[in-house]
Amino acid sequence: MSDENLFFELKNFLCSDLPLAAWLESPYLLYQQPHTHDCFEILFVTSGTGWCAVNDLRFPMLLGDLYIIRPEDRHEFSGNLGLKFYNLMFSKDFFTGQEQMEFQSLLSDYGKFTIPNAARERIEPMLGELTAELKSSLPGHQVAARAIFLRFMVELLRYRDTHFIAATASTHESKLVAKAFEFIHRHCREKLTLSDLGKVFGCSPEYAGRFFKRLTGITFSDYLIRYRVDLACGRLENSTKSISEIAAELGYFDNAYFDKCFRKIMGMSPLDYRRMVAKK
Repeated sequence: MSDENLFFELKNFLCSDLPLAAWLESPYLLYQQPHTHDCFEILFVTSGTGWCAVNDLRFPMLLGDLYIIRPEDRHEFSGNLGLKFYNLMFSKDFFTGQEQMEFQSLLSDYGKFTIPNAARERIEPMLGELTAELKSSLPGHQVAARAIFLRFMVELLRYRDTHFIAATASTHESKLVAKAFEFIHRHCREKLTLSDLGKVFGCSPEYAGRFFKRLTGITFSDYLIRYRVDLACGRLENSTKSISEIAAELGYFDNAYFDKCFRKIMGMSPLDYRRMVAKK
C-alpha cells in the first residue's frame, strides 16, 4: 500500500459490536491525503470550512454540508482551522435486506447534501446521541445506537430529492472550481470582486458568479466571508492580537463591517467568541 492511496478498514474504528462507527472530528491534520475505505462514510460539517474531493471532484465544506462516500470512492479533504464534522463509517451489512432496499438510492451514488437549517437542528443532536450511545456501556446501548442511525438515514432519504447535489460536474469544471478556491485562499486579504473571479474563469463577472454558485451551492461573496471568518476564529483562539488587528490582517478595515460579517456566520461578536473559547 503506497502513501498515495491509503486504505482504511472499518474494524479499526469500531467501539461496539455494530458495524458502525461515529465521532466528532476536529482534525489536527488540515490535509487528509487521498484514500479509500472498505465501508461507507458520511461526513456532516458542524463548523468551519474546507474542501472535500471525491473521485477528483472538489466541493467546498461548509456548515450543514453532508457528504456520502462509497467504499470504492477515492477521496481527500483539506480543512481550515475551526473545521469540525461528524464522521460516520458503516458497513452495508448493518442493514437488513429490506433496509438496504429502502436506502439504495442514498448509497448508490456519492455526492453532497445541502441540509436546511431546520433539518440541521434535528440532525446534529441526533449524531451527538449516536456517538454517545456507541461509546456507552449502559444496557441496550447498541439497540439505541441502531435506532438513532436508522432514524438519521430516514431523515436523509426524505430530503434526498430536493437537497441532494449530484456529483456530475465535469472534470474541467471541477478544476476551475479548485482554481477559484486556490485564488480565494491566496488573496483573501485583498478586496476581491466578481471581476477578479471572472479573470480566474476567463468569463464575465456575472457568468463567473452564477457558475461558482451552481458548482459550490454558495455565492462567491458568502464563501469569501465564511473563509475569512474561519481564519479570524483561528486568530482569536490562538493569538493575543486585538480584534481590529485581526480584522485588518483579513482585509477588513471597517471594524463595524467585520463585526457584522462575523456575527452573520458565528452568531456572536468576535469579542464574545474570544471570551467563549477562553473559558474552554
